[in-house]
Amino acid sequence: MKQKKPWTIQWHIAADGTVIKQRSRGSAEHEQLFQEFATTRTPEIEQLDAMEEERLRASASGERRARALLHLTYVALAGLAVGVVSTVVGMDTGFLTLGSLAVVVLLGLSTGLLIRASMSGYQRAHREVGFASSGGVTVAAREARTMISDPRAVSGREFAAVRA
Repeated sequence: MKQKKPWTIQWHIAADGTVIKQRSRGSAEHEQLFQEFATTRTPEIEQLDAMEEERLRASASGERRARALLHLTYVALAGLAVGVVSTVVGMDTGFLTLGSLAVVVLLGLSTGLLIRASMSGYQRAHREVGFASSGGVTVAAREARTMISDPRAVSGREFAAVRA
């Protein structure tokens, strides 16, 4: 099986100030995705690169936290299962059962709070750079290439993407 090329991310500012995010897996049109972002002011390319760098760092950190919470959830669920089975066979394990249940509930709540905080930080970073919102609009590859091939357009660094 042929191994797929890794995705890269690159920001561009077109000559008219349009901000475009490019996700590429190659040079062919079908291997590239472009998004245009509405802005309240035109950012500097260095700001976009710094934002992408921070997003990648935060994403890696978030994945580590998510894995730790998942492992803790497995342990709490195992404790809950042992507590329930022990109660069924007649052993008094109320503390184990209730404690594990409390941990599972707290993990569920903390996961929701972590996701909300992460999304809030993502949106705040986009606003600070000058974006009207953190969501972009898909642009046809030909149109985007025309805009970023203009000699007055500016392109940032390429970043390796974990996911497109």
